[in-house]
Amino acid sequence: MPKINEPRTFDQHLGAVIGGLARPHGGRPFLVSLLGWSKGTVDRRMAGTAPFLMKEIEIVARALHTTPAAIGEQALRNYGAGSEEEGMKKLIAEETEPVSPAPVSLDERRSQSIADMTDEELEGLRSVANTDPEIGYDEPDAP
Repeated sequence: MPKINEPRTFDQHLGAVIGGLARPHGGRPFLVSLLGWSKGTVDRRMAGTAPFLMKEIEIVARALHTTPAAIGEQALRNYGAGSEEEGMKKLIAEETEPVSPAPVSLDERRSQSIADMTDEELEGLRSVANTDPEIGYDEPDAP
């Protein structure tokens, strides 16, 4: 008998929890009719290759007589090998992209002095007087 694929990612665990809750109601066909998705979309969500949106989890939770929090907590426990906290730590560690790169030094964040800029750099500066493309010059004085 072939080995059953165990969920590895959080999205796969989430799909497994929702699939387990939906099984007594008819399984994936129930979710197709509930959400109005194609079978392929439900299959992708359940396999974890496409993430569930929070709105979708709320709809599913209501239909399955549970809460989105209960679904998420169970998925975190499964992902963290029995511990919700471990699941959360693992989920946070999974994020490899930082929110934004940290500056190497504060000096890099400071702008260059206008006296040290080239003509091209000065032209590229945003100027309050020249933000309107139709007015690229000083307006004449009023009579």
